[in-house]
Amino acid sequence: MKNTLILVFLICSFGLSSAQTTKVTEKSFPTNFDQSKLKKIKKFENKTIAFDGKILEVKNSRNNTPFYKLELGDNKYLWTVLMFKNESNIIGDKIRVVGYLNKIDQNDAKEEYLKEEKHMVIALGLVDFEKENFLFVNAGYKQKEQWIKGEIPSQ
Repeated sequence: MKNTLILVFLICSFGLSSAQTTKVTEKSFPTNFDQSKLKKIKKFENKTIAFDGKILEVKNSRNNTPFYKLELGDNKYLWTVLMFKNESNIIGDKIRVVGYLNKIDQNDAKEEYLKEEKHMVIALGLVDFEKENFLFVNAGYKQKEQWIKGEIPSQ
């Protein structure tokens, strides 16, 4: 009986946490960052940003998840690591990403392609409107709901 109650509790908990309760609208998935804001990038350090980018290059992160070089326009780009698997997108795809902008400490930069970079994004989620692909890190339920509602997620 005790095992059955635990199983029912786990199933209900998982069902509640994975269910999407917010409806996608025209206001969903807003952005707050683009190439024009690169000059003021320090203002966005350690904050949540959402932006559109074109995948120029893909590397594999230490966690075996994609690390994208995303072009913001005019040969400006940000390296972005996904905290989830993405098997749908390839080089050339245009995606919208939401995540945390971090300053790279060059003493800790383990990946060769980050050695000359100053910033990177740790992605919580992405949306590809053309392929109708929406992915979000499992632990980011609150941030996912905020982005769907049309808000830039809080940390």
